[in-house]
Amino acid sequence: MHYRILICLSLLGSHLALAQTINPKNVTILRDGYGVPHIFGKTDAEAAYGLAYAHSEDDFDNMQRAVLAGKGMLGRVDGKDGVLFDFGLAMLNLDSLVDARYELDLSPEYRAVLEGYAQGINDYAAAHPKELLLKLAFPIEAKDLVKSSTLSVSLMAGLGMALKAVNENRIQEFLGANETHTGSGSNALAVAPEKMADGKAYLLVNSHQPIEGRFAWYEAHVVSEEGWNCVGGLFPGGNMVFVGANEHLGWAHTFNYHQFGDIYELELNPKNKNQYKYDGEWRDFYVRKAKLKVKIAGMVLGVSKKVKSCVYGPVYKSKYGTYAFRFAAYKDIRATEQWFKMNKAKNFGEFSEAMKMQAVPLFNTVYADDKGNIMLHSGGKVPKRNPKLDWTAPITANTSAYNWTDILDYEQLPHVENPECGFVYNANNTPLHCTGDSCNWDEYFPGLQSFEYNRGERFGRLMKGHEGKFTEEDLDRIKYDNAYDSDGAYAKKFAKLYSLDENKYPDIADAIQKLKRWDKRGNVDNPDAALAMVAHDFMAREVDAPFAILMIRDEGVSEEMAIDAVRKAKKLLLTTHGTMDVALGDVQRLMRGDKSYPIDGLREVPRACDTKLVDKKNGLFKMTAGDGYIQIVRFDENGADIRSVNAFGASNRPNSKHYTDQMELFKDHQYKPMSLKRSELEKTAERVYHPGE
Repeated sequence: MHYRILICLSLLGSHLALAQTINPKNVTILRDGYGVPHIFGKTDAEAAYGLAYAHSEDDFDNMQRAVLAGKGMLGRVDGKDGVLFDFGLAMLNLDSLVDARYELDLSPEYRAVLEGYAQGINDYAAAHPKELLLKLAFPIEAKDLVKSSTLSVSLMAGLGMALKAVNENRIQEFLGANETHTGSGSNALAVAPEKMADGKAYLLVNSHQPIEGRFAWYEAHVVSEEGWNCVGGLFPGGNMVFVGANEHLGWAHTFNYHQFGDIYELELNPKNKNQYKYDGEWRDFYVRKAKLKVKIAGMVLGVSKKVKSCVYGPVYKSKYGTYAFRFAAYKDIRATEQWFKMNKAKNFGEFSEAMKMQAVPLFNTVYADDKGNIMLHSGGKVPKRNPKLDWTAPITANTSAYNWTDILDYEQLPHVENPECGFVYNANNTPLHCTGDSCNWDEYFPGLQSFEYNRGERFGRLMKGHEGKFTEEDLDRIKYDNAYDSDGAYAKKFAKLYSLDENKYPDIADAIQKLKRWDKRGNVDNPDAALAMVAHDFMAREVDAPFAILMIRDEGVSEEMAIDAVRKAKKLLLTTHGTMDVALGDVQRLMRGDKSYPIDGLREVPRACDTKLVDKKNGLFKMTAGDGYIQIVRFDENGADIRSVNAFGASNRPNSKHYTDQMELFKDHQYKPMSLKRSELEKTAERVYHPGE
């Protein structure tokens, strides 16, 4: 018996009943000079095993948290924050769904990948028992990975914001028609060869996520002799690349905000709270108990929670009412298999066939390949709604007319393929604006995202305003643009901030004048941007919502909100820096460990930089989200030329030199090369080994 299994047996006793199927000697991990893992296996399952092992070496804490979310055990480690995910798993009944559909819905080939990945985590856990957050969670099963991924994508596809909206009684603000925003963003751009000066297709992968934690990008390269050779970004627990490129093609995702589901405000029977009205009749809720565990003050306590569902779907009771949710996302467990097929696609046709699974429940996809094809498809599981009905949330009709059963077909969703305009882009703006004006998709369906805001407006203005063919330098300037558009959503919604009367408010007259002088750009040496950045922070705190909400909600920033934010921003800068005339980079920092660098950009500009006040004494704001993992890919008949950078480094372990070794590249808008060829990688490899060595 393999020595790792012996260790695991001694650690976990009778809980372990797992057969060893992957021989680690068949898997090679090559670490390049930046510590990025390049994993080689004979089979896809072996490559997945190596990916799990390498990722565990770099970030086992978050790998475990991803798995615990799928086992309904995150509350035992992360307390109240974690038990919310455990409750979500129970509320959506994902345990039963995955157990019932695992062998029916997932192909044998992909199940082998999942099982190899699960074994990689288990083998790492067995060899490193002191790192375990919760011993009883191991060994994990492949099904746990599917439960975790299905929960995550369901929350991303609008359900997470729906829960927040009903819990805070902010349904119209957060989930009014076409105005869903989670705070996550992204930029993506593809340019056809004929529009590039050097005749090579161009792809920008630039997803915006938190730059630390369970949903921060991790970079890896996965290779098998069964045709898998893909490099890009993934999250802990992800057993394939979510955004990236292979030898033939590449793709980026950005969040799209169609209405992927609906909220129903239920009418309860005043004589029986376990009944709700549907089509004029009282119906019984389906009720079951969820037994949860939550860590409080160092103790793990048991909590029993009633979980209800109705004909629409899962039910949630807040102090403002009882609501049902209907989203297609939590009924499909195949999302990660679709991504796996995208990883292995060799051409536009195979990639499109993978996309047509429509198992991934959201995302715009921007695509480019070595044949010169480019595409934008705004996909996901969008309900096929009756256009004659009012779908404004919450729905109060309580009738079967609102109980949709199908989703829109792939071809019915917004898409632009190889437009004559020669480029496609998305920065979370409406897909109705994704290329030149004469090439846009111009159809409609109920729930279509219609809003625009600054990043999309800047990409559109700069791409369409360019004359002649593009160079990489041109596209770099667009990607790293750090301005608010002078005639867009920001200018309209924040008009009161820049029209304040300094004579009316003498205590902040100097700050008002400073804001009026500001050029609306976020360069590190900009002496006026820090005041605006801090004021933005106070405004976002005031509405308790992502900053982007201020640009897409109906009402603009009020004069009262603007005055309050400017007063607080002025006070903070004077108290901590002694002056308002402080460079943005002296206030806004890229920080990790003992390293701290000035960082450019602002909230919701193409060089996206979301920040949090972390040093109140010195008035320092730390970058927490926005630009993180960036990949630039160039395609021609010779294949893919790939460069990339991550905000920090390949490792999440503070004692590793790769914990911070990409920070200077990131702040300076520079990249490192990423080869797909093993022979080239071996020339500069930092380490080559088998898992467990």
